[in-house]
Amino acid sequence: MTSKHTIRGDYAMKKWLSALLLLSLVFGSIPFASSVSAAPGNNALVLYVDKAKVTHNGVDYSSVQPTTAVKGISYAPLSMLVARYGYSISFNSATKESIVQGNNIEMRWKLNTSSYTLNGVTTPFTGTAYVLKGSLMVPVRAWATATGSTVASSQGLITLKWSAFKEPTAEFAVDQSEIYATQTNVTYTSKSENAEFITEEQWSGNEPVFNEAGTYTITRTVKDTNGEWSEPYSVTITVLPPNQEPVASFTTDKTVYRIGERITYTDLSTDDENAIADRVWSTNKKDVYFTSGQQTINLRVVDKHGLYSEVSQTITISTEVLYTEEQYNQKYTLPGEIYQTDGLAVLKYSLIPYTFTSSNRKLLASNSPENLTKPGLLYRDTVSGDFRLFLYHQNLGADKLKIYLAATNKSSQIASVSLGAAGQAGPDTFGLWTGKLASERYLDSNVTGKTTLTTLQPGETKLIMPELGTKALKTNDVFSAYADLYSSENVQFTLFAVKETDTDPLATMKTFGNLPRDTKHIRGTFDGADRTIQVSSVLGSEPQRILFGDHVNDPSLDGRDMLNGVYENNWGNFGVVYKMTVRVKPNTLIAANARGGVWSGVFKINDIPVMVSNKSLLQLQSDVCVLYRTGNYEEIVELSFMTALGSNLPMNVLFIPMK
Repeated sequence: MTSKHTIRGDYAMKKWLSALLLLSLVFGSIPFASSVSAAPGNNALVLYVDKAKVTHNGVDYSSVQPTTAVKGISYAPLSMLVARYGYSISFNSATKESIVQGNNIEMRWKLNTSSYTLNGVTTPFTGTAYVLKGSLMVPVRAWATATGSTVASSQGLITLKWSAFKEPTAEFAVDQSEIYATQTNVTYTSKSENAEFITEEQWSGNEPVFNEAGTYTITRTVKDTNGEWSEPYSVTITVLPPNQEPVASFTTDKTVYRIGERITYTDLSTDDENAIADRVWSTNKKDVYFTSGQQTINLRVVDKHGLYSEVSQTITISTEVLYTEEQYNQKYTLPGEIYQTDGLAVLKYSLIPYTFTSSNRKLLASNSPENLTKPGLLYRDTVSGDFRLFLYHQNLGADKLKIYLAATNKSSQIASVSLGAAGQAGPDTFGLWTGKLASERYLDSNVTGKTTLTTLQPGETKLIMPELGTKALKTNDVFSAYADLYSSENVQFTLFAVKETDTDPLATMKTFGNLPRDTKHIRGTFDGADRTIQVSSVLGSEPQRILFGDHVNDPSLDGRDMLNGVYENNWGNFGVVYKMTVRVKPNTLIAANARGGVWSGVFKINDIPVMVSNKSLLQLQSDVCVLYRTGNYEEIVELSFMTALGSNLPMNVLFIPMK
């Protein structure tokens, strides 16, 4: 049996739902864009407790119901909040939910519940949604959480702040800079501002592949969360005709060659865009052949798009011999490059006798300990007059180290220290290369004749060559340097290493003891840093060689480690500059050949530096590095060289008559 109260209650509920639906439809008709009049930035909405009034971005509005507080929780009409935020609202009679949409979100609110649904996710809140005079009231803090707003309250005022809606734009970019008809897969990347508010997009002309060359316009528009379409954005592109594959083509200056005859190849390949990216010759393509028969050479050319073509040509190598392989290498191998010879046959070359004179220049060598594990004093000696400094060290410690040279005037007179030729290399992990590069830079600096002068009062100490300490040596780094110096008085020169963090190296130097020398490398002061070779005969009439570093014709320097008094032998004459001026017959090859193992260094031939070698070093007795060739007349040739640290001696300088 149904009571009258129940019937009246159902009637009242139906009447309230109808009113709520009407209100929802009314507020749902408020357009999104109509409330987005504020400038970009933060929106601010002020609610007045117990008043049917709100202020949005400084403009007052009436509210359908006042903001109320129930059990300490502030409530506001849902319809008012929706209108001020610029959202839309509708009512689902089946689920009894008020549905709010805008700013790329969807919220669902329901009477007598303590949760809302945001983009499909149910979130609980404190309080309960209720109806006040036909308006659904929701907790203000719950609304702030759902919309990402901040909320603050003070003296009867509640302030909500949120980011203003920003209309999205339709900008985009065509990813490909060059588009070829029928060949290029074209892709497009959105560059829209405020892309998070885009719900839909429309394109025209955005073909994935264009079938014809020409000019095309691609247009895009986007729809925002309010349902509004943006201004169209267009990009005009030029579609090029289909790319053509390159055409591989080459010629040789002849079709029949003798053994050892140089071949000239002329690449005639073409491309419609002049954009050949790679040329790949077959592995049997050579500048010269030393066996008779036919050789087919293939050339493949590839353009920047990956299209390619190939061509082949066959040449004939006759049985007639122009040059043997040895003769060809002697004639055509470039200076600084290595070719192979019969290493045992070199020993049969005539040994050229020579004499030498040594300069009065001293050599101060610091190479022991070669491996540094901590800061300390590397070498020290008091000298006057000319001397050459040579150093080579590797840092094997954990700390970064810097190397310095200090000069202390030990005399009672004002002393001057001049720095002449100098060269350094590193820090670098490749030791042999570092030593070789320092040698080259030192020999080059001899040409300039540049000097710098430092004046020292009696007892005064200064850093000389401060550039030595410009860069710190990390673990495994090698540093090498050469320098010619002159001291007018007795000056104590100290080479030392400090930590990179040391801000006063001269003060730290005074606290150091001597680093102990190792058992493999040299440290000391030697006489005769320059050795001038005299040869009386004209060279090149037959295969000949001058032998260096044999400790007989070319003895090593004796000296002394002035840190501990130990007598020393510079067995490789490292740091010594060899010089010779020789008369050489026409068409003679001058080359270097190592006999004791690995050898590396730098030659200067008529003031032109030649590395031994450009890409590697001499490792085998069969290795020959080309230094120079005389022309069709007899020449006077000036040679100077230094042996890079890490090399092994002896070493030959060869003079070979060429066919």
